[in-house]
Amino acid sequence: MRKTSSHAPSPRATIRQAAKRSHYDQKTIYGIIDQAIVATVAVTIDDAPYSIPMAIARIDNAVYLHGSRTSRLMKHLAQGHELSLCIVHVDGIVVARSGMHCSANYRSVVIHGKGQVIEENKAELLHQVVTALIPGSEGDFRDHLPKELKATTLIKVPLDESAAKIRTGGPIDDKQDLELPYWAGVIPIEQVYKSPLPADDLNPNIQLPDYARNYSRG
Repeated sequence: MRKTSSHAPSPRATIRQAAKRSHYDQKTIYGIIDQAIVATVAVTIDDAPYSIPMAIARIDNAVYLHGSRTSRLMKHLAQGHELSLCIVHVDGIVVARSGMHCSANYRSVVIHGKGQVIEENKAELLHQVVTALIPGSEGDFRDHLPKELKATTLIKVPLDESAAKIRTGGPIDDKQDLELPYWAGVIPIEQVYKSPLPADDLNPNIQLPDYARNYSRG
């Protein structure tokens, strides 16, 4: 994995704190993004900071965001303003012998860039966004209605300025604390997808599809 600042795509996408945990390679970044359902989108509007959670989907070397065309955020992004996206998966709580050394194991990606409004092939790309969020569901939805397409803004954010940061392993205690009578270790965290629940008004003759029964991310 590429971890040195010389591999960073830009100065603002360079990880400086705990730089040994940085990853700039496409495979690592794609893997973290593809396991995510939601990212935090950060922007500045009228000199005030805003951060908003949004569903995301990666298609090739870009992340796509979609929302109501009347949304202030979507209008802002459609004008090509700078934004930052953050994705994080917490894999464990790291318990150390010192509170200062307690931490978390995680995989994260931060993306910098500008939004690009998509109009060409918009309907097909919106279907790809849905099937990226629900893998294997291709062809199991009706076509988008013209009024739905008109009411929806689709934004493309290239991944040209992105970086991953990952922490794994156990606690890193001070040597003089290793003999203290306190438990130390990792409490693992896993995301679990439970059995699908049918809609109350679902036709009982419609069978549970495999993509719902075996749902997974990444």
